[in-house]
Amino acid sequence: MKPDFITKMRLHALMCLFILLPLAVSGQQRTITGTVVDEFGETLPGVTVVVEGTTRGVSTDIDGNYSISASPGEVLVFSSVGMDTQKITVGAQTVINVTLVETTAQIESVVVVGYGVQKKETVTGAVSQISGERLRDVKMGGAVENTLQGVIPGMVVLMQDATPGEESKSITMQIRAGASMGSNSPLILVDGVERSFSNLDPEEISSISILKDASATAVYGVKGANGVVIVNTKRGSEGALQLDVSAETSLKLATRLPEYMNSYETMLLRNEAYKNDGKWSSLISDEALEHYRTGDSPWLYPDFDWMDFYFKPAFDQNYNINARGGNSFVKYFVSLGYLNETDIFDVGSIFPYKFEKKDASYWHNRYTFRNNLDFNLTKSTKLTINLAGNIKVWNKPVDDYTQEQWYESVTALPYYPQEALEAFPDDKIPYDQDGIRYYENPQQGEVRLMWVGGMGFRRNKSNGVSTDVNLEQKLDFITEGLKASAFYSFNNSNEYMKSYPLDYLFGYYLNPADSTWSRYTNWQALDPDTPQPKLITSRNETLSGSNRSVYYKGQLDYVRSFGRHNVTAVGVFSRRQSRYTSSSVSYFPSFEEHWVARATYNYNEKYLFETSVAYTGSEKFAPGLRFGTFPSFALGWVGSEEDFWKNKMPWFNYFKTRFSWGMVGSDAGIGRWLYISEYTNGSDTQGFGYPVNWYPSIQEGTIPVTDATWETAVKANLGFEMGFFQNKVTLNVDLYDEHRNDILQVRRSVPSWVGVSSISGNSGETKAHGIELELGYNHSFSRDFTIQLRGIMSANESRVVSYDEPDAKPQNVSVEGKPVGVAQRMSGYTPLSAIQDGGFYQDFDELFMWPLASGPSPIVGDFKYIDYNGDGFVNDLDRIVPNNPYVPAFTWGANLAAIYKNFTLRVDFYGIGSTTYAMRQGGMFYLYPFTQNKDNAMVQQANHWTPDNRDAEWPAVHSMATAQYNYLGNEFSIVDGRYTRLKNVAISYKLESNPLQKVGIRQVDLTLTGTNLATWTPFKLGGDPEGFNSGVDFGAYPMMKRFTFEVRMTF
Repeated sequence: MKPDFITKMRLHALMCLFILLPLAVSGQQRTITGTVVDEFGETLPGVTVVVEGTTRGVSTDIDGNYSISASPGEVLVFSSVGMDTQKITVGAQTVINVTLVETTAQIESVVVVGYGVQKKETVTGAVSQISGERLRDVKMGGAVENTLQGVIPGMVVLMQDATPGEESKSITMQIRAGASMGSNSPLILVDGVERSFSNLDPEEISSISILKDASATAVYGVKGANGVVIVNTKRGSEGALQLDVSAETSLKLATRLPEYMNSYETMLLRNEAYKNDGKWSSLISDEALEHYRTGDSPWLYPDFDWMDFYFKPAFDQNYNINARGGNSFVKYFVSLGYLNETDIFDVGSIFPYKFEKKDASYWHNRYTFRNNLDFNLTKSTKLTINLAGNIKVWNKPVDDYTQEQWYESVTALPYYPQEALEAFPDDKIPYDQDGIRYYENPQQGEVRLMWVGGMGFRRNKSNGVSTDVNLEQKLDFITEGLKASAFYSFNNSNEYMKSYPLDYLFGYYLNPADSTWSRYTNWQALDPDTPQPKLITSRNETLSGSNRSVYYKGQLDYVRSFGRHNVTAVGVFSRRQSRYTSSSVSYFPSFEEHWVARATYNYNEKYLFETSVAYTGSEKFAPGLRFGTFPSFALGWVGSEEDFWKNKMPWFNYFKTRFSWGMVGSDAGIGRWLYISEYTNGSDTQGFGYPVNWYPSIQEGTIPVTDATWETAVKANLGFEMGFFQNKVTLNVDLYDEHRNDILQVRRSVPSWVGVSSISGNSGETKAHGIELELGYNHSFSRDFTIQLRGIMSANESRVVSYDEPDAKPQNVSVEGKPVGVAQRMSGYTPLSAIQDGGFYQDFDELFMWPLASGPSPIVGDFKYIDYNGDGFVNDLDRIVPNNPYVPAFTWGANLAAIYKNFTLRVDFYGIGSTTYAMRQGGMFYLYPFTQNKDNAMVQQANHWTPDNRDAEWPAVHSMATAQYNYLGNEFSIVDGRYTRLKNVAISYKLESNPLQKVGIRQVDLTLTGTNLATWTPFKLGGDPEGFNSGVDFGAYPMMKRFTFEVRMTF
């Protein structure tokens, strides 16, 4: 009985097993199908679909369809380059259709702020953010900072020198109005660590956030007064391997070059100048003028176009390969980049040395790498590791005085070719009988090619490495939403230089008077006998500089929602130790310490509140004065979330207003050890003993400032964010006000007879205010056609409220009341101040009616100067200042993007206004004809004063630019620097096809980009108004116009 029962039970179990087995198998594995589309309903081919935690995966076909086997409870992961990854758990359904959203939309919805991220809707501070993909559209060579120009309201970026490998050294970055009399440079953070982003490959950048007001920057204490730039690099994403390969080739040439008169026109102007100066014996003969006019004797009477000789088109190359992917345990982003910049100067191969192929050329090679890893060690523990570095090599000729190349004489040559020696044989000087002879007119300076390779060249190298480690632990077992993290960062960079000098480059002169040759050293010393020395290659490589820093941080984060109440809190402790070593001195380490707390609260993401406090320290100040407290608060209201708003104004679908107030500090530009007395060696010596031993005298140095502290900025910001017609039209407005106190300055009221070099104190005070506007329009007319328009505008004003100066100093030359950017440059080698002129002397009688300035006597047609203070003399006390600073107080940008099917057209404009440049010493170079007695004059200078042209732009001509009455800092030497630029035009095509996908290529993007294509400016002197070397002189590598072709493949 019992065995029968057991047997029956076994049979029943076996029957149930056979019945349920198909269902079990079906539950374990079923076919899931579906279609993947974007937010416009367009199908997406090449999307990776994998079963999470397995190797099972497929890709969508050309129509966006997929089919994959999966079991209920398993998770399907949908991922594609540029799209937000989605995870969907398989249930009873067999069809799963998915809509993927562009990653950029996600980036824009989350804003990176100090020590964390916030939803854009709940941000109460003035924060702007731009994606790395948008920055990548602008092709600016090796200067990634310059890609920020014209894309973020309130952010000013100027680059004065485009020398390959050194572009970033000349860049000025400023956020909003510069209110400090010292440094106005912002704090720059890369992945949360203070360090430069100059050598980042644009392909590595995920987003850049600009923190402007006190509520956003107060958490950085004494580092935050000038604003903060936060650069975030890309990270991995869960899903199959996504490989991007990009290759760029750029054709580049100078944006604008000065245009000079030809030799005949120049020598006619010379004669006019000689007559004006009464130098009758120097007049050029009619015979010589005829030779210049006809060009029948080019070696004796040259007519040379230096701009055409110096500058030729060149090509740059940029390559990058990066990969991202991962699984539930580890996510990775890996990038390798290579940049090669070549030279538009076409003179590097004509010198008497052949050490390498590109000896005297400007060129730059950069290699970058990055590996960002995110490990999920456990469900509550995350480890993040960032490894990055770069290696650079760049070359440049000895170019200590690059002004030379901008005002060469059109009657000079770079060298005499072999034909000149054949036409005029030389039987006296045995050297250089074959080939070329370098030109040197001893009456007009050194060898013409001296500063573009004639003195040799320099080879520079640098390397940098950074390592970040962050361990994050969730502490939900204590309270939900709490987590702690520990962060450590090590950064090191070194720069080296090896010099390859050439002691002499002998120059020759073929005298047109007697057709004889002479030979000179670089410095016009006659030397027909010494052989040409060889290039010195035996010098050792030397350290130019080294930076090393260690940064560590502990952080607590709390994020919790209680119904509609949302709370966050952050607490941070951090320290930074850094050390700089120059070529000759290893400096003491410097230290910083920061204690930070921030809390936010919002009710239903409608009523917003944020407060923060930073207790930060700087070792620049005396013990007991090193720490300060910097508080801030902010309020916000999303009015469009109110029921009455939704009912009354459905077309006005988004409105947020926010207000912030806070106090931040700055120790930028303040030297160390101000509180310590110091003694230095005097300039004289004293003798003691017999025989006499000489010893240097010792004198008291700078008076210590025992109570010195950081300058403090009190900032307020009122902002409005609006969206209309379902956010097709957006408008953002920010109004801000800033008041700075305790600016450290030299007390200029202390008389010189006190007997000390200087006394400093925190006595300066400034104020600034401004407005920022951002207007956008985004509309998809169909699934195939989208238009995006965006315009930004920033305007500001700043003034010096209080500055320590002598009481008797006249108002027109005092700092108080002047714009900060002007006041910073009211003294020094190139002051931004000038003597006011009253036009030109129009007749002989006027020469006796106006007070005279010092220097040569004026003639009719020269400037007449205004005696501003009425003391009967024209001198520095009569100077006035312009209303506008060098860093522009007004900037604007306009962007257009049109997307039609697979085509995209993007056009960017950028403009600056309210800016002026001061030319060195009233125009030492090129403002007037015949700089340094050379035969040079720009075409524009033909419009000069003559009896028949009294309403001219230039004064009467003189035979030497620096030896005339007009040569002093006057209104004419203060240049209007406004310009409007067609910054960027790009057209791209996205290629997707089945044949490509069959070989593993998901997508190919082809892009042609033009950069700096056109410039409109009142600046008349020929060079680029941005690359004008701070208005001092040309003296810098030209700004670049580029045509870039890019191929990008996604695998």
